[in-house]
Amino acid sequence: MTTDFNTDIVKTKELNKIFMIVFSILYLISAFYVFLYDKESHNIYLKYLALAIYASGIYFLFRQPFMKPKKIGNLKISTDRIEFNENGENKNISLNELENVYLKYMDYGSWATHSIFGNKNYIKITEKSGNEYNFEILIRNKNSKNDLKKILNSLEYYNKFDFIKESNH
Repeated sequence: MTTDFNTDIVKTKELNKIFMIVFSILYLISAFYVFLYDKESHNIYLKYLALAIYASGIYFLFRQPFMKPKKIGNLKISTDRIEFNENGENKNISLNELENVYLKYMDYGSWATHSIFGNKNYIKITEKSGNEYNFEILIRNKNSKNDLKKILNSLEYYNKFDFIKESNH
């Protein structure tokens, strides 16, 4: 019996670092002005500007787990082959053509982790011919994680699989 693990290959939207630094500084200044600065000497226009910056900061802070990553393909890993479709290109790799599989495991998706859609995990597949494929994949829940773990720890992947577990905090 063949066990399968199916998931999406995705591209996560990354926010501009300069924008994030500037916005974080403005957010801290606005929080100070609204909550800690002497309330009797508030300028009404600065107060409303600070409140607007503070409210938008809360929006960006809590929006991150609800941002859906862009799907660019599918990945199917089974005990006899790896199949993927990325940007319209299909590829099948049988286990005898497989050099190794490397998984950078962050966690599966839940309310307590990065995203409710599934957490970013990275997989690198190398063929014996030297072709390498790097994918950002989603592991949606604990059942998906267990399915992937069961396949990659099977006898078929012995000496072909390695992983690193990292925290996303």
